[in-house]
Amino acid sequence: MKSNKRVYYFDYLKVLAIFLVVFNHTETRGFFLFAQQVNSVMFFPYMIFSIADKVAVPLLFMVSGALLLPRHESLRQLWKRRILKYLVIIIVFSFIRYLFELGMNKNQVFTLLGFFRYIYAAPMEVPYYFLYTYLAGLIMLPFLRGIARNLSEQEFKYLICLQIVIGGILPIMQYVFRMGSINLDLPIITNSIIFYMLIGHYLHSHKDKLVENKSILIVAWGLAIITLAITAWMVMYQYQLTGVLDESSSQIFFELFTPILAIAIFVSYQRLEQRVRIKKSHRILDYFSNAVLGVYLLEEMGRILLDPVYKFFEPITGNFIACWVWVFAVVLVTAIVTNILKLIPSVKKIL
Repeated sequence: MKSNKRVYYFDYLKVLAIFLVVFNHTETRGFFLFAQQVNSVMFFPYMIFSIADKVAVPLLFMVSGALLLPRHESLRQLWKRRILKYLVIIIVFSFIRYLFELGMNKNQVFTLLGFFRYIYAAPMEVPYYFLYTYLAGLIMLPFLRGIARNLSEQEFKYLICLQIVIGGILPIMQYVFRMGSINLDLPIITNSIIFYMLIGHYLHSHKDKLVENKSILIVAWGLAIITLAITAWMVMYQYQLTGVLDESSSQIFFELFTPILAIAIFVSYQRLEQRVRIKKSHRILDYFSNAVLGVYLLEEMGRILLDPVYKFFEPITGNFIACWVWVFAVVLVTAIVTNILKLIPSVKKIL
């Protein structure tokens, strides 16, 4: 039987994640600001924050896994309630974004063929990466549910260890010792949404045990801090070898140990839920958590339209603070727009 009890730490994680997602798209104003500060004392703090920021999408996948994997539904229900819904979302908001770009670029002309090409092109696939990946996860749900129901503690630990070795240690060894590139394509390990959905489900289903054991949280954060330092060292090591610190090359190592930080944050928010019982904070939380999908769909257009916010604050506060004011403004405005749109019944069904 499905419990109707609200799980507030899911909402906290979703709100945190959407702020980090928007920050991840700020380029040299925030996310990639560290590359412009190589000789500054802020270089490492900015870089480590950007590395940690990569936890955003994994947290959303983990919450999805915790919510969806325990459920029982037929293939027909799955396709009708979830898969077709996200196909509609992708098409509708791709169309809105396409019209927005046409409005910004007067030299382009609307064509139906151009729109369908646009859906498959990088300008659409990159910003809506989460939707495309999430859609793949939904299609795989019947298989993932079978795995999740039978995942033992030993297998969970094995899964984490494989991810650390294959996704973290091996790439470091290959780069440092010039071993070449060995492509170990392990379906569960190397597919981010499958891995994180299973991890999220396991952590949620064993929540009581995890919350009671403080040593788990201490170990998780200890490992998270150590692996953040290792990742930062790898970025610097690559920079010293190549002399290149552009946005694409610097991110090669950013996600080496993201699962460790994701687990640490997930378990921390599980403990946080036990302490936050203020109804007012829950009302604010509800407003933003219910708008997370809409914020994700609208945030790029929001960043463009609210660009003057950053330009106003940047001379006063500097890049990093101005960037975060901009991020907060984008999330706030797009959340308000989303909640207004959700007053329309047909829109509420998909958002």
